[in-house]
Amino acid sequence: MPGHLHLDCFSGLAGDMFLGACLDAGLPLAVVEEAIAALGLDGVSVEARKASRGGLAGTRFRVLVGGEPVEGPDPEEEPVHRHEHGHDHGHEHGHDHGHDHGHEHDHGHDHGRSLAEIRGLIERSPLPDDVRALAGRLFARLGEAEAAAHGVPGGDVHLHEVGAVDSIADLVGAAAAFVHLAPDRVTASRVNVGGGTVRTAHGELPVPAPATARLLHGIPTYGSGGGELLTPTGAVLLAELVDGFGDWPALEPEAIGYGLGRKETPGRPNAVRLVRGRAAAGAGTPARVAVIETEVDDLPGEGFGFLMERLLAAGALDVYFTPVQMKKSRPGTLVTALARPADRDRLAALLLAESGSLGCRFHEAERLEAERETGVVATPWGEVRVKRARLAGRPLAAAPEYDDCRRLALETGVPWREVHRAAVAALAGCQDTSSLDLPPGG
Repeated sequence: MPGHLHLDCFSGLAGDMFLGACLDAGLPLAVVEEAIAALGLDGVSVEARKASRGGLAGTRFRVLVGGEPVEGPDPEEEPVHRHEHGHDHGHEHGHDHGHDHGHEHDHGHDHGRSLAEIRGLIERSPLPDDVRALAGRLFARLGEAEAAAHGVPGGDVHLHEVGAVDSIADLVGAAAAFVHLAPDRVTASRVNVGGGTVRTAHGELPVPAPATARLLHGIPTYGSGGGELLTPTGAVLLAELVDGFGDWPALEPEAIGYGLGRKETPGRPNAVRLVRGRAAAGAGTPARVAVIETEVDDLPGEGFGFLMERLLAAGALDVYFTPVQMKKSRPGTLVTALARPADRDRLAALLLAESGSLGCRFHEAERLEAERETGVVATPWGEVRVKRARLAGRPLAAAPEYDDCRRLALETGVPWREVHRAAVAALAGCQDTSSLDLPPGG
């Protein structure tokens, strides 16, 4: 699959809408089904079906318990004579007006879990390592926002609405979908958060709800329409997955999918649009990044390696070290991390905690990103993912993925350099991208 995804959030975003859009754009349902099954939740399954909202056709993704939708029936499944009281839109919150996953309490399915319980569930599962890691990051970020919003220690936070079974399935399914699609770049439009108030386990709260608002740092938003359009699961997906926000990007669309919310919303289709395509030929794509840096002179060498691992695992785009001369002629190391603007404060705090530095500085910079293609080449020991970069259609560089070479070396006992050399040779035999095997995840 091509390497660029763009989300058009004209009616907000929720986890089920994201998955519906992915499925509508060609993601196999089996990818999500297998991920949910790996959690071992009794009686839980998923379904996807074609439907329409506001006259717009798309895919409706739902979580089932015992074969019944956790949210209750969709409008088109209800008897014609039944009248709705209220608007029904609170995806995780039980507020009435659109994405509504708030019926789990009425049906007795689930009353939420603590963050520790959810992370334990994910860590004990047989999910692939990359899916398990991404799902863990999503819930960790969500837990941090909930803890900050409600003034409790992170370890004590209890996720009421987003700890329910459907929201757990939404985020783990989204992690599996994202890993399968393996985009090189993800962008999104400005995000419509809605307006008014929402009913939650903590009472009536303004939209966006406090935890959702905490997740919106660095994300351009606006409010149009009543009710909660952006839910906590939607906000955490934007905060964790999206590289940049703006208008429709320079890309060549190859698939467009619409993910639908539960209810009809007045004035606009209750849907999110996902565009999947290749970066358009040109001079590359400009993007904004946060540059976070600090000087360190008292950290052991092993500590720098651990610091780099922690920052990269937490979402840093790049980390590097530069020798510097500090005050009083002390030799030191400048630690620089590049991050998405929305991740700046979180990664800056992690940098201080792990380095022991008393402060750090940051600024935003623009960088030019080359067009990237991902594919697979065959070696005698297995397949290796490779990346190729182009600028204005001109090849720049190509390289095998280190992690794949490392995995094959460990599995077979063959030296890493031999696996890498074989992958480079296979890549050199590809005259153009059409001779690369582009897998479902590439």
